[in-house]
Order: sequence, then structure tokens, then C-alpha cells
Amino acid sequence: MANLLPPYIGQGEFYFLKMIAEEIEKGYKPGSTFKPESQLYVFTKFRAAFGPFYPDRFMKYKIKQLKKRYQDFSELLSQNGINWNKKKNVVYGNEKLLRENYKGRYAKAREKNFDLMCQVFESGVMFE
Repeated sequence: MANLLPPYIGQGEFYFLKMIAEEIEKGYKPGSTFKPESQLYVFTKFRAAFGPFYPDRFMKYKIKQLKKRYQDFSELLSQNGINWNKKKNVVYGNEKLLRENYKGRYAKAREKNFDLMCQVFESGVMFE
């Protein structure tokens, strides 16, 4: 979604994940589904911080997109010979493997919100 409105770009993703993580910490158990009330609370809180122009459809899509990015990055890091410098946010290691399996994608393999993604998507809570 290249036509994102400016307020979301930058810290918006961090705060969106943080709000979801905080809501999950309020008592969700692994295997449970993220409740519509929690979703409404997070979406409303996000809109209060970043503006009213983000519809539910956009935010639901964003959760799916973040989960896919989390899965892809986790898969990359699980490969033997691949390392991630968390502080510099750079993936390095077996160049041949990176080139063959990940083509040009590995050059952009940076995930500054990966810790929050782990917190949200490894919680066992499912999203509709």
C-alpha cells in the first residue's frame, strides 16, 4: 500500500503492534481469538493517535501483512548460517544461500519491529 497517508509511516507500525501486544497481555490465552471488542479498542486508540482516516479494513489488512512479514523474517533467520545483528538491524551470513533462496529480498531484510511482532504473533492468539 504505497499510498499510505503520512502519519502512519514511521512510528505508526510500532505503536499499532504495541497496542495489540498490550491488549493481548490483558489475559489472552494461547489458542484464543483476538476479540472484536479488543480489535475495536486498538483501532479506536490508533485512530486517536494517528488520525481518523484509517478504516477497519486497512487495519485488518495491516495485521495480516505484519504476520506475513513476521513469518518470512522468522523463516529467514531459521536458516543455518544466517544471522541478524539486532542493533544494526542487518541480516548477514551465508551469501550464497541468501542469493539463491532469497534473491534480492535479503538485501532489504530488516525488521525493526521484529521483537514486537514476536510478542504478538508468538502469543498463540489468532486474528480473523
